[in-house]
Amino acid sequence: MGIYQACDIRGDAAKELTPQLYRGWGRALGRQVAKGEKFMVGGDGRSSTEIFLGALIEGLCDAGVDVVNLGVLPTPMIYYAKHRLRAGGCAIVTGFHHAAMINGLRWMIGERSPTPSDVAWLQCDAGPAGTPAPKKGERDQRVNGAARAAGRARSTPRRLDISFDYVAALQEAFADSLAAEQHVVLDPMCGCWAGRVRRYANAIFPRCLFSIIRNDPDPNLGGRAPDCSHLGELHELCDAVYRERAHLGFAFDGDGDRLAVVDNEGVVLSSDETAWLCLQSLQSVLRGQGFVHDVRLSDRIVEVARNLGAEPLPERSGPNRIRDRMRETGALLGMESGGHYFHRAWPAGDDSLFTACRLIGWLAAQPGQTLADLRRRCPAMYRTPDLHLPLDAQAQARLIEEIRNAWSDYPQQAIDGVRINAPSGWVLVSGSVTEPSLIFRFEGLDWNALDHLVRQFCAGLPQWGDDLWQEYQAAMGMETAE
Repeated sequence: MGIYQACDIRGDAAKELTPQLYRGWGRALGRQVAKGEKFMVGGDGRSSTEIFLGALIEGLCDAGVDVVNLGVLPTPMIYYAKHRLRAGGCAIVTGFHHAAMINGLRWMIGERSPTPSDVAWLQCDAGPAGTPAPKKGERDQRVNGAARAAGRARSTPRRLDISFDYVAALQEAFADSLAAEQHVVLDPMCGCWAGRVRRYANAIFPRCLFSIIRNDPDPNLGGRAPDCSHLGELHELCDAVYRERAHLGFAFDGDGDRLAVVDNEGVVLSSDETAWLCLQSLQSVLRGQGFVHDVRLSDRIVEVARNLGAEPLPERSGPNRIRDRMRETGALLGMESGGHYFHRAWPAGDDSLFTACRLIGWLAAQPGQTLADLRRRCPAMYRTPDLHLPLDAQAQARLIEEIRNAWSDYPQQAIDGVRINAPSGWVLVSGSVTEPSLIFRFEGLDWNALDHLVRQFCAGLPQWGDDLWQEYQAAMGMETAE
């Protein structure tokens, strides 16, 4: 798919990304805001970020905007700074939750997240990937020419430490939970929250005990992909919570916007279960409020929201889409299946630390109930994780159309690819935004219904059914026949 994804940019830092590209992206983004308007920038702690961030800042300065360099920070803090200072835009050099050799770019202009057409425009405006960096004199000529063409003088960047303001805002938001007494284990996975999240959490909840693992900021991210949505990356946190008899644990991904929750028994909560907890924490004020949810979320969670009086608002997967729908509807809560959680009370966007603080405060107010007790009250869900079938774009379109026709007798939704609602459950088929593959997700009324639905679905795919069935068996831990 190349470095240009549906809503952001990402690629191999050594092979696909160059300072010249970042410089071009900076100029292109700077031209989208008014002359002299504030533009916030920052990045994660990967070894490639420093040079890319410097080039991005050069490009923004070429465009004559007021560039505010926040340095190495978690993504939520950069979004907070943009909101707090009413900046015209922000850009973040980050490889997200990927391994250290990957880097990329995410951005916002005004209050709008980038769309596929915005990404395509940026690609066209910045030039093709792999363009060699010009010599210094040639670069200066291009810089001066671009500035004159835009009628703007080249600006000078400035630095800002937003951390004190950010922590003070969280202290104010959770002042009613100041007396919370919980033992919490934190796992920043050597990413952006490393070296800072425990200090911040202690300042917000001074009577809580915070233990921490993988707290050393590491440009190599510990040699692993810092993805807290993968169970395989959470064994250390589960062990630490259980060993220390903590009340709960939190893991944060590489750039710090995703959150995973572990209960006091060392069990990882699914994103659906975490969504259920967030709904429970707000049930007294949910009536009549909007609840934006990823279409991949379980129907059981949507039913809980509806029973609490909220209005479920289905949306395509992806934090950008959930964020924009939250803004458009004024919804109280937003949930994305990858671990992004949005709260109207925190208009800066999906902030993993804000969500963690809300759960700490709420759990402390549930006397005599552990997080494991609460987890067991969550409705049972019978579903698969995302199942991937590698296919190019043309093959994806053909297969989705075949599925639409084959299941035409059943109700269908086209919010994200196609969702088919059968009597025994549902299946969602949609294209991946990060790789050339189709993603399948199934939910059944019980385990037998789920198994029957997947078998029935695979039987209707003569060319791809066997591959999808094997993917299903592997994902569910079933033994496969030789």
